[in-house]
Amino acid sequence: MKKLLPKQVSDRNTKRPLCVLDALVLLILFPAMVFGADFTNIKTDVSGYVKSLNFVTRTSLLTPEFVDRPTAFAKENSNVFNSLERARFQIRTSVPMKNNKRAVLKIDYDHQPYFGTFVSTGDFRTAKKQSEDRQFLDLSQTLVEEDNIFYEHRLYRASLAYESDLFDLEIGRQQIPWGVGHFFTPTDLFNPFNPTQIELEERDGVDAVNFTLKNTKGFKTQLVYTPGGRKLHPQRYLGRISRDVKGYEIGILGGRVKRDHVIGTDLQGNVRGSAVRGEFLFREAELEKDFFKFTVNADYNLPHNIYVLMEYHFNGQGRRDPDDYQIDRFIRGEIQQLGKNFLALSLGYDLTSLIRFEYRTIYNLNDTSLFMRPEIQYELMSNVLLAAGSQLFVGANNDEFGRPKNLFFGEVKYSY
Repeated sequence: MKKLLPKQVSDRNTKRPLCVLDALVLLILFPAMVFGADFTNIKTDVSGYVKSLNFVTRTSLLTPEFVDRPTAFAKENSNVFNSLERARFQIRTSVPMKNNKRAVLKIDYDHQPYFGTFVSTGDFRTAKKQSEDRQFLDLSQTLVEEDNIFYEHRLYRASLAYESDLFDLEIGRQQIPWGVGHFFTPTDLFNPFNPTQIELEERDGVDAVNFTLKNTKGFKTQLVYTPGGRKLHPQRYLGRISRDVKGYEIGILGGRVKRDHVIGTDLQGNVRGSAVRGEFLFREAELEKDFFKFTVNADYNLPHNIYVLMEYHFNGQGRRDPDDYQIDRFIRGEIQQLGKNFLALSLGYDLTSLIRFEYRTIYNLNDTSLFMRPEIQYELMSNVLLAAGSQLFVGANNDEFGRPKNLFFGEVKYSY
């Protein structure tokens, strides 16, 4: 039997997730009592899923220590296996109030053990450190950490929302989905996304105060504040205003990220049956050169159930020459891409009503390296999904998509 590690997890950290949850419960009760809640009509919905994700790959040789010691490579490039067994419980408790208002407690709670040799690699430690550094509050606890086993439970999302016809206010760990890109979203300043990650639906949450003023003379206004936390959770003051103009949704955003100033815009709409989108961001940076990023894409549903999306991304923060790639910043999680120009393609085809084929590819136009992800999905039951696929990388060892190693995965997901 595997034992717990009390020396690695203090009593304070052990109690922290429960203390935060208790605080959220108190927060929902206080405004509910002040604004006259109807506690007899409290509604709680419980949903979630159980997932088994398994993959085999090879180590990339990079470790978190590489940032401070460029010679700190892993000892060998070996084959590794990983099995992630996650149970996610999604709880939504709604307390109705007067005048069509309500308070909502939103909790996504995970139990997730990892088994396999991948747990002992620098790649696993790098991914865990990046996730931890994107937090303000530590809402996770490690239960077991031994050779080839890592077991934790965490609050993946935990927030309190006050909702009314005029405005919404949400406080806590949440996803704030700015941006309209499919592979690359430069205006998403809260929940960064790596398009080559295995779990495409997963996003690290942000601890924020999120205020949304609804439909004031056709405008939607959103104001967001995040307190300064760990390295990848800077203090932010950001706002976004959007409006529908002749069938196109246009948004303008701006504000401050730590000591940098940002301004950007996004647009989406339909042109002759095709959805078109674009987003642009300029960042006046304190510790590096000012830069801008933009993404444009279009998708279309072809005959015979074929879906096609093409996207171009310019990354002004990237480099054209692989010798100039900022590997240290990439390992720390400060940047998601190394190169400057990217072209991406997404295809989807329903082979039958239950079987779907999907293909994603990204081409680095500068170093000519290539990422490919073919995947097949089978809906065994209405709430059971089977998936199998691979992530293939083509390029020289110092290219963006040449350094990672090929990966083959299989997944079973039961939703309830």
